[in-house]
Amino acid sequence: MTPMGLSVNGELVEDQVLSREAEALRQRFEQLSEEQRRQYGLGPDSMRSTAIEWARENVIEQMLLRQEAIKDKEPLDKESVERNFAEIVKRQGGAEKFAEAGLDADQVRADIEARMKVDRLIATVTARTKQPRPKEMAEYYRRNKDRFRTEEQIRAAHIVKHVEKGVTEAEAKEAADALYERLKGGASFEELADRHSDCPGNGGDLGYFARGKMVREFEDTVFKMRVGETSGVFQTVFGFHIARVLDRRPAGLRPFRAVRDEIRAQILEQRRTKKIEAYVDRLRESAAIEDHA
Repeated sequence: MTPMGLSVNGELVEDQVLSREAEALRQRFEQLSEEQRRQYGLGPDSMRSTAIEWARENVIEQMLLRQEAIKDKEPLDKESVERNFAEIVKRQGGAEKFAEAGLDADQVRADIEARMKVDRLIATVTARTKQPRPKEMAEYYRRNKDRFRTEEQIRAAHIVKHVEKGVTEAEAKEAADALYERLKGGASFEELADRHSDCPGNGGDLGYFARGKMVREFEDTVFKMRVGETSGVFQTVFGFHIARVLDRRPAGLRPFRAVRDEIRAQILEQRRTKKIEAYVDRLRESAAIEDHA
C-alpha cells in the first residue's frame, strides 16, 4: 500500500507512517465477519482503498492532537519518563541491543514525552464527561441485548499425552491408556493431571469455554458429556486426552446486574470518544492539511 503524501500544519508525514496505518487497518478489515464488513460497506474491491482513506484520517487526527499537546509547557514527571524509557530499552533486549537497533535515546525520550502530553490533553478534554444515569444504562441494555447474550459454555479439565518429537502415536496412546486405568482404579484426576499430563497445572482445569475455542475433536467429546462425567481416551491433533466436565453454563442473556459496570464503561467510552472527536474537529477547522502527489 502506498498512500499519497501528506502534511499537517507544515509537518510532513512520512509515507511509511501512512502505509503502516493503512496495512494495520486492512488486516483488521480482514478479521471482520461478513456482516460487519457489510455494515462498514467493505467489499473485496474497496477494502484497500478504504484502508488508505481511513489511515489518512487517523494519522491527521493523531498529528493534530500531538501538535496541540506539545504546546503544553507544564513539566512532566521525569521519573515517569525514565520508567517508560527503561521499559522500551528492556523490550529491545537491553542497552546494547537498543544501541544496535540504531535508536536515538533523545528522540525516544521526546516521543515518550509527546505521548504523555497527548494522554494529559485527552484527560483534560474528557475530564467532565457525564456519568450515565441508571435509567440510561437500563435503556442501553434494552437496546443492545444481543451484545450481552452468551453461548453455551463448558468448564472442563483434561489429561493429555502429546504426540511430538521423540514420542510416537502408539507410545502416547499407551501412556494415556495407563493413566485412564489408574483413574478407574480410584486415582485422583487432579493429581494425575498435575503430575503426568503434558499440559500440567491447576489440576488440568481449562476453565469455561464456548464452541469454537478448542479443537473440534475435543469439543465434540466434551459438549456431549454430563457434568461430573469422565471420558475415555480420545484423540485430537495434539495427542491423546482424557477429559472431565466440571460445569456447564447454558446459553442465555446475562442479567443487567451482572453487566451494569460494563455498560457504564461502554457509555463513558462513547461519550469520551465524542468529546475527543469534537475537539479534533475544532483543531481541524484552522489546520493546514495538504496532500502531495
